Amino acid sequence: MRRRHFLSALAAAPFAASLSAHANPSGTGNRLLVLVYTHGGNDGYNTWVPFTNATYYGARPTIAVPRDAVLKLTDHHGFHPAMRSLVPVWEQRELAILQGIGLPDVTQQHFRDTEMAFTASDEGEYTNDGWATRALTRLAPTIDIADAVAFDMLDIRETDPMGPFRGNQRPVVQVAHASEWLDKRRLGECAVDVNDPAKPLLAQRDRTAAPQMLRTDFPTDQFGMNARAAVELAATHPGVRVIHITLNGHDGDKHHSVDTHWDQLKWQADALARLTRGLAALREGLIEIGRWDETLVVTYDEFGRSLRENERGGTHHGLASTHFAMGGRVKGGLYGEPTKVINLGQIGGPPPSIDTREVWTSVTSRWWGADASGLFRRKHQPLDFLKA
Repeated sequence: MRRRHFLSALAAAPFAASLSAHANPSGTGNRLLVLVYTHGGNDGYNTWVPFTNATYYGARPTIAVPRDAVLKLTDHHGFHPAMRSLVPVWEQRELAILQGIGLPDVTQQHFRDTEMAFTASDEGEYTNDGWATRALTRLAPTIDIADAVAFDMLDIRETDPMGPFRGNQRPVVQVAHASEWLDKRRLGECAVDVNDPAKPLLAQRDRTAAPQMLRTDFPTDQFGMNARAAVELAATHPGVRVIHITLNGHDGDKHHSVDTHWDQLKWQADALARLTRGLAALREGLIEIGRWDETLVVTYDEFGRSLRENERGGTHHGLASTHFAMGGRVKGGLYGEPTKVINLGQIGGPPPSIDTREVWTSVTSRWWGADASGLFRRKHQPLDFLKA
């Protein structure tokens, strides 16, 4: 629902049920999940750099990260130099590096693979429900203004543009510009998409959120504003279970961020710097408001990039990538196996060592304490990256 339709619908929405005081079944309370979508498919090889591997450098004559520039975290791998802001989180053992993660059956076509990422489905399987919607239905009734609030781009689909929250079953609100919410501080005045379950909740519970006098220094770019809005929403609406933020290009073009088919040297370093500065500020802000220990931050996308550099100084679509989980209850360390450095061609690559659905199973069962059985067509075991 677009804004011009939303305001009239909000005025006519029925009176909502009173605020539920229910906790999650296992007593995990108001644990927050922050999903960070790197829109377009980030290059894992230049993010988690195999700096001792000659094949990596041979396949990337102009875009490989120079060995001396890598922020070395192990004997063989390290961060892109633009990711310096995440090193202290790693040193505090609050960052899990999810190596070689992805969905095994992606088609390497954005539209279909985005569908698979949002629904966590297999190739040939089609469902209208996002994976997060299915997980949220395992929890107690909504305890705040919505189950999920998204800042920035969420989904291009017209009929149900709610990304991993598709299905019109749990209340979801999308705000296109975090800066607008930080200015107006009322979701009903900023929402561009609101699904049916969220309308009555906004009608009853929407209120002007008080500005938070934070000491944390947030970046002023769009992703930094997303991080700030996430922290302030977490402070003013503690019952929201998921906050979704997106890393995109400054101009809204994913090719000017991590979808680097060309000019990767021009775009990816800036995108990784914006991502990691924003994540570091997100952490500091959550610590400041006292919610770091009850927040889990996870990055994700539709696929990675191939190993071989193309003729335009970029990389085409691949399979596995490297992503991150961070939080006060995260067991920092390495999980999975690094994506194999195999020069198979300009498109494609080796399969993932971590199925993304293992992470979503972990979120559902170990973070939220809900039953994850039947969440996906096939059973996936949770990863052991969370403390009790």
